[in-house]
Amino acid sequence: MKKIFFVLSLLFLCLTLLASCSTKQAEEKAKVTLYYASLGNDKIIGEEREINLKKGESLPKKALEELIKGPSKPELRNNIPAETKILDLDIKDKIATVNFSKEFSQFPGIMAESFAIISVVNTLTEFPEIEKVHILVDGKELLAPSGMPYGLLKRYDLASINNSIIMNKTTITLYFSDDGANYLVPEYREVVKDKPLEQIIVEELIKGPQQPGHYKTIPPETKLLSIKVENGTAVVNFSKELKTKHWGGSTGEAFTIFSIVNSLTELPEIKKVEFLIEGKKEETLAGHMIFSEPFTRNENMIKK
Repeated sequence: MKKIFFVLSLLFLCLTLLASCSTKQAEEKAKVTLYYASLGNDKIIGEEREINLKKGESLPKKALEELIKGPSKPELRNNIPAETKILDLDIKDKIATVNFSKEFSQFPGIMAESFAIISVVNTLTEFPEIEKVHILVDGKELLAPSGMPYGLLKRYDLASINNSIIMNKTTITLYFSDDGANYLVPEYREVVKDKPLEQIIVEELIKGPQQPGHYKTIPPETKLLSIKVENGTAVVNFSKELKTKHWGGSTGEAFTIFSIVNSLTELPEIKKVEFLIEGKKEETLAGHMIFSEPFTRNENMIKK
């Protein structure tokens, strides 16, 4: 009986080892290069990654799946919306036609869209069997901001693109509270001009300061709904959180208002700032200042 048990145990062990070997043989490791934007959206960088490829899997499709997952390096960012799915990838005559789910086209801005497309095209054209990429969304051609289809896309020259991005950068001045809430202090930030500068300024203010000793002036839950400049006046439309999440106090109210006004009036074309909340004028922001009239720059609040 012991002998039979020993033989059965040995047989079971052999079968387990064979199954393990079979699984290992069914998978192989492959290196791919995935392309992402830098954290500051100022260049496109390749990230080499080792992936496990199962028998019968398409390496280009697997690389694209890895691309959507995002970078492993903290200094890189993924501009492809995280919910994006690959509905199909067909490669024929050195053209890769990739059909993404509708989420792929939900970009926050033109720069994000451009970087996402470059990431896809350059990742796929790493493979010798692919020379051009055709991007579809839910079976329809992806349209450029001009309204025209992107069509067949060749590999992008990253050296040229990265250089042009550098040339498209500028420095903006943002005003935040000092550590004693006595003055507004300037913070200089380099940004890529992928949107109107007035929009970038307000969005960066909402993100908050980067320098130690500087403090936020806008509730972080606040969203910028719209901004337009007409006849020297910037009309800024915020979500309700600017008011409902505000910490209150006359000083806090003044710092919120004039951090925005003074930052925007750094642009020569803006002389006044008018505020809206959810598209409507409010009599006051926190109960201490008239909020329904346009504001001009307040130099007295800036630390000299």
